[in-house]
Amino acid sequence: MKRATVNGRRFLWTLLVVPLLLFVLACGAAEEPAATSTTAPAAVPTPTTAPVPTPTAAGEIPKKGGVLKVRGADMPHYDGQIHSTQGYFDVVSKSNINVFINYEGEGVECEICKEWHLENNGKTIAIDMIQGIKFHNGKEMVSADVAYSLKKMMGQIDDIGSPRCGVLREYVTSIETPSKYVLRINISRGAAFVPKLLSIASCILYPDGTTREDLQSEPLGSGPYLLESAVTGVGQTFVRNPDYFKPGLPYLDEVEMTIIQGSAATMAAFLTGKRDYTGSRTPAEQYLPQLYKMAVDGKINYRKGLSGCSPQGAFAVVTKPPFDDIRVRQAMNLSLDREAWSTLVYGGDTIVSLLFPPTTPFGRPESDYLNKMPGWGTGAKKLQEIEDGKKLLADAGFPDGIDIPHMSSTKGSTLRMNEVISEQVAKVGIRTTLDMVAGAERSTRELSWDYNILSWRYCQTTRDPDELFGQSFITNGSRNVINYSNPEIDSLYAQMSAEVDVSKRKQTVRQMEDIVVSQDMAFGAMPQQYDQNFWWGHLQNFTFGLSSGFASGQYRADTIWIKE
Repeated sequence: MKRATVNGRRFLWTLLVVPLLLFVLACGAAEEPAATSTTAPAAVPTPTTAPVPTPTAAGEIPKKGGVLKVRGADMPHYDGQIHSTQGYFDVVSKSNINVFINYEGEGVECEICKEWHLENNGKTIAIDMIQGIKFHNGKEMVSADVAYSLKKMMGQIDDIGSPRCGVLREYVTSIETPSKYVLRINISRGAAFVPKLLSIASCILYPDGTTREDLQSEPLGSGPYLLESAVTGVGQTFVRNPDYFKPGLPYLDEVEMTIIQGSAATMAAFLTGKRDYTGSRTPAEQYLPQLYKMAVDGKINYRKGLSGCSPQGAFAVVTKPPFDDIRVRQAMNLSLDREAWSTLVYGGDTIVSLLFPPTTPFGRPESDYLNKMPGWGTGAKKLQEIEDGKKLLADAGFPDGIDIPHMSSTKGSTLRMNEVISEQVAKVGIRTTLDMVAGAERSTRELSWDYNILSWRYCQTTRDPDELFGQSFITNGSRNVINYSNPEIDSLYAQMSAEVDVSKRKQTVRQMEDIVVSQDMAFGAMPQQYDQNFWWGHLQNFTFGLSSGFASGQYRADTIWIKE
């Protein structure tokens, strides 16, 4: 595996990225924070429980025209490769394309291919490109553009790798461009994960030679929509690209992306028809009964699914005092009350899990860890765990407890997450003072390990263990914000990724999970939340892919059409 040196990578991030690229290594939406209310919902006609989702009508002929009205965002730049915030992808995906695309469910297809196949026992992805794909500046896309973009994702062009796509470097050994429209991506091992990875919203394609500076004020893509206007505090307007390479697409004339702050204003915009869609994080609970009633009455469509946000919970830099002492991390973990977290942060609408929810292919039943694993106790067992945590902290040299800063975002459910963690760790003697920072500063400090403790959710795009471990827990991973390094995990990661037998792969994943969560206490895992999504009935072919927050096809919006 080819890796940059830790010191070199961190230095370049600090020196180059911070002053130029204010991106956010968050996973939640920047302008539609999840609900934090724990008060009773407002009185609304029944039902107050979620309806059974119903599919939209099928078999109708899509119609051209219409305007899609969704959220916008004040963009710090248009370099989608190094964005990680959900709301930014919604914007950049309108004007960009990928090598592969994911429209619905687990389905992944090659977006730029006339034909593609695997060679060399699955270790070479051979692509014969569609001819005539044009960037918005008129330049035709050729194999050199794709190769350049992939190398840029991996950090091989300017040492600035993509937080979400950078894990590609753990697989790609070389990229060949034998002719103008032929591309060969050579990988170290056959991995079904690579096409999935290249389909996520961040892994977009640029013209050969594009610099990060070129993308500061406008996109340089080849997608279905052209950026017509962008106004700070207002949003963006995109119009149909007449030269889009997919015949007959897009259906829409225009995409209107408006910036609306706060859950009340966001919900008002949706209910009055100024937004066609709301969701991805569960809306504030006081609105749910009304939305459920509208769904039952057939006025809107409804979907509920797993958010894919993992790892989620309490994080600390494991190489920095006091958390370089595993006893302090163990004390932190024992203090964490998973039941209280679920109620106080997400209103109880969570699924108990470590890294992978029980309902997913790599999940395990909660009976494996609830009231069994350290820190997962309830009731009297949790009270005993807190006492055990105090003893561990004393053994680590802090009999009177310890006072440390606690980095936190300034608003939304992420603020509530940090407040809850701060309250819980104090019970064992880890007293924290919230250090409130804006998103850009928080992400910069995470990357340089310039913090002590924080609570966050790092959402995945594929729910594949290759992505989760490859980003967060291998040495020098692209989102390894805790500076965790365990050679055993690095070795098991390569073994797991190359394994084709599903049962053997699951065994390795479970072994890795045990090491990270239980043995090394790399972070304090917390229950994951659900997504709840609502959209008006006139919105047709509105699909959900591998992740409702990061699927390229959902954000591309080239197949969405408006029913009159």
